[in-house]
Amino acid sequence: MMKISAPAKVNLCLDILRKDESGYHEIQTVFHELPNIADELEIYESKESDHTSTAQAPQTTYSNRLITAENNLAHKALKLLKSDQNISTNIEIIIHKRIPISAGLGGASSDAAAVLKALNELWSLNLDTDKLLDLASQLGADVPFFILGGTVLGEHYGEKLTPLKPIKNIDFEIQPKEDSAENKTAQMYASLDLKKCGQNTTQTKLLLEAIENEDPQQIIQNLHNDFETILPTKKGLHLTGSGPSTFKVI
Repeated sequence: MMKISAPAKVNLCLDILRKDESGYHEIQTVFHELPNIADELEIYESKESDHTSTAQAPQTTYSNRLITAENNLAHKALKLLKSDQNISTNIEIIIHKRIPISAGLGGASSDAAAVLKALNELWSLNLDTDKLLDLASQLGADVPFFILGGTVLGEHYGEKLTPLKPIKNIDFEIQPKEDSAENKTAQMYASLDLKKCGQNTTQTKLLLEAIENEDPQQIIQNLHNDFETILPTKKGLHLTGSGPSTFKVI
């Protein structure tokens, strides 16, 4: 049995640049990992068939909604790795949810990345980071970030990653909120007026410079998110991603 933590994330900036011919939105964003908010995964080898389930973690108020295996990104990660590495061993995964579902905090993507990393170790596959990133990119645009963690610039659909300096002397307080809608992120993208997006790329440049220069005040001043054009936030708050959770600097 193995236990692994799957941390949440916030997007410190999120510019939606364009919608390409494939129908996907090209973005640039700065992902930032939040280790203090994390799901906990238990992974067991099983004599039964592969099985993934969720359980409400102690001391949380988040709903204990069972995610069916076919819609569970962690389960998809398990199936993808088994197929890619031609492995027949069956696995049971129990996800203790501390990250609210469909909240813009990346819980499902983080769970998927955690499964890839845990099974790479459990099965002694010795897959390198590039291979794990390739597998992660097949699961979703946010999953590769959670292979790396830390603070990272994400480009294209978010899967092209450039590690940045760690952010010091700033903490982020999350105001978590679940969304009951299925395919919430897709719905949010569909609701955007692209004419109002991509207007803050200068702020993104300044944010990247502030991170490089370890300038907390400039980091704070250049936080922004294009989803706030359709889901406005109160002063001092920013969406963690596609919403509805928000964060503030403390």
